[in-house]
Amino acid sequence: MRRVLSFLFLLCLLTGLAAARAAGPAGTLSVRFYDESAGCYGALTDTDRVNLTLDGTALYPLDVPALVQYPAGQNGRTLVPVRLIAESLGASVTWVPDTRQVILQKGESTIVLTLGSAIALVNGQEILLPDGVPAGVVKWEGKESTMVPLRFVSERLGAAVTWDNATFTAAVASPAVEPEPEPSPEEPEETTPAEPVEPAEGDRGYVTAVSFDAESQVLTLATDHTPEYRVVDLGSRVAIDLLGAVLQTPAEGEVSLTVDSEVLDRVRYSQHGDDLGYGVPHTLRVVLDLQSGTSYTRNLTVEAGGCGVRITAVPSQSIDELPEIDPDKYTVVLDAGHDGTTLGAVYPDSTGTQIYEKDLTLTMVKKLEAILLAQGYNVVLTRDGETAGDLYERSELANAVEADVFVSIHCNSAPTVPTFQGLYTYYHPSSNRSKLFAQAVQDAACAASGAIDRGIASADFVVLRETNMAAVLVETGFMTNVEELERLCDEDYQQSLMEGVAQGVADYLRLAEAQAAEKATGETAQPTASSGVEEAA
Repeated sequence: MRRVLSFLFLLCLLTGLAAARAAGPAGTLSVRFYDESAGCYGALTDTDRVNLTLDGTALYPLDVPALVQYPAGQNGRTLVPVRLIAESLGASVTWVPDTRQVILQKGESTIVLTLGSAIALVNGQEILLPDGVPAGVVKWEGKESTMVPLRFVSERLGAAVTWDNATFTAAVASPAVEPEPEPSPEEPEETTPAEPVEPAEGDRGYVTAVSFDAESQVLTLATDHTPEYRVVDLGSRVAIDLLGAVLQTPAEGEVSLTVDSEVLDRVRYSQHGDDLGYGVPHTLRVVLDLQSGTSYTRNLTVEAGGCGVRITAVPSQSIDELPEIDPDKYTVVLDAGHDGTTLGAVYPDSTGTQIYEKDLTLTMVKKLEAILLAQGYNVVLTRDGETAGDLYERSELANAVEADVFVSIHCNSAPTVPTFQGLYTYYHPSSNRSKLFAQAVQDAACAASGAIDRGIASADFVVLRETNMAAVLVETGFMTNVEELERLCDEDYQQSLMEGVAQGVADYLRLAEAQAAEKATGETAQPTASSGVEEAA
């Protein structure tokens, strides 16, 4: 019997030792992994921190550090912040909130990662992520980052990754750049004409011409059919894909078009087969390289007709007239998310009527404007109708009027989790005052409306990053939930919600005044009971 008891004791001891994994040499982190299917964060999990280098130089994430995720019964996988690794390797990063996808673009290569999914799209081809570890959001010490598998993303972008277990360091080596071979002067390079490409079954027809008119600043993609197209906004460049379209005059490789424009630096186009993931035999991709300081939403309009696609380049307009500002009052800039061009989320209500986010946000901002004006604030709107500047212009307006606070109103969506509800308030991770402002707005808005309190979160949104004052973005609720969408459309609910946001503005400004007085006098400022901020420091 003693032998049996001794064996069981030893077995329990060994089991306990196996469960208590030794901490890695880079230290440990206590994090929460976001569960996309449940729509919430999981329990606090201890994991190993990872040191990260690129070409021998340390990379330091701003928010969540590189770490190891240990799926049950599988080897650990190193996760890193997507923007940090992708941009370090020369790729652009685009976030698509409606589909919760991260799009990485480098040259003609495109990687699409869907949060919570073990399947990635690489140039239109489905690829299973190693060990099925997907991209996802991780929270650490109140900070959040979208994390992606390091080795998969790095190697798809042409880099190499080595692992040093002694120091828990993942070393990324940039892709080697091979020099272009110089043609021999004695033997001129021979060229062969490109083979013609014929439209196949499933294609729509030919692109007959690609031309740019400098006087009208119009790029024309002429077709012999009614085109179907997609626009991919990649920040410093824009890709316009004509689906099922074939160049009538064949071209070998990429063709560059010289343009004289304040908006466009260069136009490039190339013929693709079925490699861009659209499910048609051929696609013509037209890439617009933008001048510095311009963007798709601010400087381009895209229209399609029966015989082609017209892209008009519109130079940026400076802010000529600013509203009158009473210097003795606080100034609040209100931003109604989206507009008549960028519609935002669109979902049907219980009757099947399509509801547009851009309409809900403007209605709520108008109510908030009336409340704040009645309370004695200067109020400036980034849009008062269907048209507005892009995100940078909205930020520039707030900076130009030297606003005290900036509030952007949006509606949320979670297509994969239609039961999800609740209110979030976002702030930029670099701004402590914006974090205080976000907490004040979140607490007051939830208290006034009864909305489910999903808390505050940091995000690198343009309107939060580019504004010089305390700035927040309020996601008022989920349009993908029919019950919450009904509330968002209800005027009484909108009024209560905006009264809460206005209370949050007042609470934060009161707190800011107290902190300013504390600095001036050296006394400790105490937040008011209604401030919704437990600690002023």
